[in-house]
Amino acid sequence: MNINPITSAPSFQGHSRQIQTQISRVIRNPEDTNLNRELAEMIKRGMTSIFRPEKFIEEGTHNAVYRITRKYAARIPRKSEIDPQELPAYVSFGKGIFSALKSYFGEPILELGRLQILKNIGSHRPAGVPEHLIKYFNKNKIQRYYLNTYLPHFAHIPQSSYDTLAKDINKLNEITLGTRRFCLFDSLNPNNIVAKRGSLYLVDEIDTHCDRSYSNTTAKLFEVFINRATKDMDAPFAGDKLPLVRKIFKKVVLASSNANLLHANSKWDFMNWQKALKKCCIKNDAAEVINSLENIETRYSKPDEKRRKVKAYIDSLFVQNPLNR
Repeated sequence: MNINPITSAPSFQGHSRQIQTQISRVIRNPEDTNLNRELAEMIKRGMTSIFRPEKFIEEGTHNAVYRITRKYAARIPRKSEIDPQELPAYVSFGKGIFSALKSYFGEPILELGRLQILKNIGSHRPAGVPEHLIKYFNKNKIQRYYLNTYLPHFAHIPQSSYDTLAKDINKLNEITLGTRRFCLFDSLNPNNIVAKRGSLYLVDEIDTHCDRSYSNTTAKLFEVFINRATKDMDAPFAGDKLPLVRKIFKKVVLASSNANLLHANSKWDFMNWQKALKKCCIKNDAAEVINSLENIETRYSKPDEKRRKVKAYIDSLFVQNPLNR
């Protein structure tokens, strides 16, 4: 497949550099309304130069992201025209709700109506098959990319990166925004988690309208890393790449257990467990596996001992379900 799977964009000069400088000034001087107004005007004047095809970085289910400079990016709703004349006169500051999350890269720094300014994560590789490639790929190409590009890369990401992500997912569960308003990351689109230099990051907006606490679970990580190739397509059977799927499965479970993440919290979660086990060619029932993990986690409170026991249990599942059977 003759493509470069890592998203990238060329360098840009001129107006984008001026916007970067002004963004930095506004961040350093949040009370200066003149700087704020000037930035809003610069963004409005520069929209045609920012939102060009060559500056496109990536798109998700609801939004598209474009490069301003190496430091900053702009996010706008997909398939939506933004009239510069209808934008506010001043930019507003991001709320910093998720600032404690080490692996979250999707919170806006500044906002101008529906236009958001983000830190630019730079070149990265989305989980699953990138949304912008799906438009040009048939089903066979999607499956080949998933098996030959996605699986090898994410299977070799360090355990420590999965650990950090799972800890942040658990922190997300602890954030309450009001009555029956909790936080939920979008696991339906695997592209919402990306890899950059061996680390994993959440990059999409966080849904803050979930009415159930502790809904970010191990099952949702399975949905991203094992069960889906795209937001509209299940992952293909891995064939000779099955050891890679099992490797990811093991890393997800170890990370979730280490972070004290709830394994399942709904029927949908249970279905994702069943599906992930099937993708790994493990015939054990999901309820049995979840109960066994919970028993280990309850019995062994010391992190190192718990990790050893969970690892031994996962390995026993692989032994019970050999690949050559």
